[in-house]
Amino acid sequence: MKALEFINLYLEHFNNDDFESLKNFFAYPLYMNVNGNIISVNESPMKQMKKSSNLGKTKDIEVEVIKETEDQAHVILRNARRYNKSEEYIESITGFYALLKTGNDWQIIFLSGITYQDQKI
Repeated sequence: MKALEFINLYLEHFNNDDFESLKNFFAYPLYMNVNGNIISVNESPMKQMKKSSNLGKTKDIEVEVIKETEDQAHVILRNARRYNKSEEYIESITGFYALLKTGNDWQIIFLSGITYQDQKI
C-alpha cells in the first residue's frame, strides 16, 4: 500500500469514528505537536479528541505525499474543514504526518496540526 492510500484510509476511519481500527494506524509511543509542545502518547488520542470537541466529519480534504521511500514517508494535509455533529463548520486544519513502514504496514509516528478559522466561509 502506498502512503497516500494509507492516509486516505486513516482519514476514512477517522471520519467514521472507527476508534478501534484507528489504534492500528499509529506506532507507539506516538509523538505529537500539540500547541507547540511535543508530547508522546501510548494510545490513540482520536476518541478523546473527537469527544472533547464534538467533532463530526472532516471534509474538503487535500492531501499530498511530499516524499515516500521504501520505509518512510512525509505527508501533508494541506487543507481540510471540520464540522461538528450537527454539520456546522467549526474550523479549518492543516497537518503533517511522518510515517514509518514496518514489514508491509505503514504507521504514523509523528503528527502535527494547526487549526484556524477559514475567513472564506
